Amino acid sequence: MPREWGSWVGWSCGVPPRAIRTIREHCHSHDSVCPMSMMVRDDRSPRTEPTAPGRHPRGRIAVRVEAAGSLELDPRPTQIVNFGSQVLHGTVGIPAARRVTEAAGVRTIDIPTILLSVLPHFASVHHVDVPADWIAHALEDVAAAGALDELRLVTSGYFAAPAQAAAVAAWLRPRPGPALPFLLDPTLGDIELGFYTDPALVDTLRDELVPLASGMTPNLFELAHLSGAPLASLTSPAPIARAARSLMSPQTQWVVVTGVRSPVTASVGEVIVTATEHCAHWHAPIRTSAKGLGDTFTAALAIELLANPDPAAGAFPGLPQLAAAVDAAAEAVRRATTTSHDLI
Repeated sequence: MPREWGSWVGWSCGVPPRAIRTIREHCHSHDSVCPMSMMVRDDRSPRTEPTAPGRHPRGRIAVRVEAAGSLELDPRPTQIVNFGSQVLHGTVGIPAARRVTEAAGVRTIDIPTILLSVLPHFASVHHVDVPADWIAHALEDVAAAGALDELRLVTSGYFAAPAQAAAVAAWLRPRPGPALPFLLDPTLGDIELGFYTDPALVDTLRDELVPLASGMTPNLFELAHLSGAPLASLTSPAPIARAARSLMSPQTQWVVVTGVRSPVTASVGEVIVTATEHCAHWHAPIRTSAKGLGDTFTAALAIELLANPDPAAGAFPGLPQLAAAVDAAAEAVRRATTTSHDLI
């Protein structure tokens, strides 16, 4: 083994050079089964920044590597940045969305807002709210790494605290060039369970993130709280469309309201709203108590948006195309429930 290999192995593996020499002396040749002979340096490997042992810059947990991007196993560009809940056991939030994006072959950067052991409806559950400043710094880091150079879409779901939503809004606002399409699933709760996050998020979402959204996917509970419309009044497409339009900013292209029940049949569906039109998309109800359906729907709609001829606009060419995308997303939810089981 060449002398310089011994020093390199010792430095990169944390083994003292003296130990490396001792091991090497017991090897008959560098082609033997000596463990050192199995470590081969490729001259094309990225160079590391010399750092004295125990003298790493504050906060660094590994040596700095030039061209660190070459260490990535997956070279595909990131197309979506997604914010949401991360659950160890449970297909909601990020795990639910990731099933859809991975099936579509779309690489995402998933930034957690909360870490949960299991769904919060179990008897024993532990969680950690991710600090807002960590989210802000994480966004700076992935941008500095070049991971956002080909970003096409931003999506968001669950936030645990108003400061998190404000941090994401602060990151979205100053981006140079045309605004990235931003798909907001304003996750607050639902009719069956009420709020499952901080109710103070209503004001923060309405003031900070709703005005930046290209599209939104609230359920009826969320639409009522964000718009101020009484929930009891949202019983047919027309009042639902009025409430949805009250949330639209100049940047908002559409709102798809989920979990709507038909006033005349047993069907459920979505009310699809643009600035000038609206329509209802009805289908047979999905008989399941599983959660994560909204996360699945929004992720599937995001995939449809990426397939749009002009995704940079954050809009579909027209209401028929938007309705077709909603139909595809609803079908993705239906497929997901065929392999689901009751989680609660």
